[in-house]
Amino acid sequence: MYILGFETTGPLGSAAIIEIETGEVKTLLINEPMSHLKNVASLGERLLQEEISTGKVRDNLAAVSASIGPGSFTGIRIGVTLARSIGQALEIPLISAPTLELFRERCTSKDSSVAVILNARRGQVYGGVFAYSENQVKDLLTPGPYMLTDVLTITDEHPGTIFYGDGIDYYDEELKEREKNKTLVYAGEDIRYQSADMVVRLALEKYKRGEILNSPLELLPDYMRLSEAEQKLKDGTLQKLREEKMARFIKHNS
Repeated sequence: MYILGFETTGPLGSAAIIEIETGEVKTLLINEPMSHLKNVASLGERLLQEEISTGKVRDNLAAVSASIGPGSFTGIRIGVTLARSIGQALEIPLISAPTLELFRERCTSKDSSVAVILNARRGQVYGGVFAYSENQVKDLLTPGPYMLTDVLTITDEHPGTIFYGDGIDYYDEELKEREKNKTLVYAGEDIRYQSADMVVRLALEKYKRGEILNSPLELLPDYMRLSEAEQKLKDGTLQKLREEKMARFIKHNS
């Protein structure tokens, strides 16, 4: 039996399957940045058509999972909608894979620690810091929305912490400024970002613990903050912009 998973919250979309009995993973990656809508569904279809000893993966699928965010707002919606559709069509359960939680698996040895920083703009990140201690991964900073400086304050206390995520790329200047006084360690670009193999490995752990969703509608996006348009609507900025635009229109046509 297999679990199918999608990762669409980062710059490169991907799909993967994992065999429940052996943990063997096969991953397909989109090499064209930010082309999730156009390509990720076809990756899933290719994996479902894989021939195995008992037929096709499609006929041996136990569950489907998706990275639910935070990350690209559009990407999150694509992955969640795709997983929901497959789960409903094949009448199989779904498994939620929070994006920041995927990076827990990078803590693999005693006293190791990792930080994940995903770009949230304006000096903000979706972040978390994890450490391996006493045979388990613990939170040094609970996954959530933070200022970049909040994450760096924690990692300053844990030298050697390895950084992951696209925040490394977006906040290059800020991190270089920090490096004047601190040594920061970055994961290689081949393992820096979230991918579907991480999704299905987390999904397998949750599947074995019975942490499954029995309705497609239970698989929900986790944006962690409002979109720019929603924030403007909430604080009244959007209404103000509309009024200013209408005033300019009336003045121009009067």
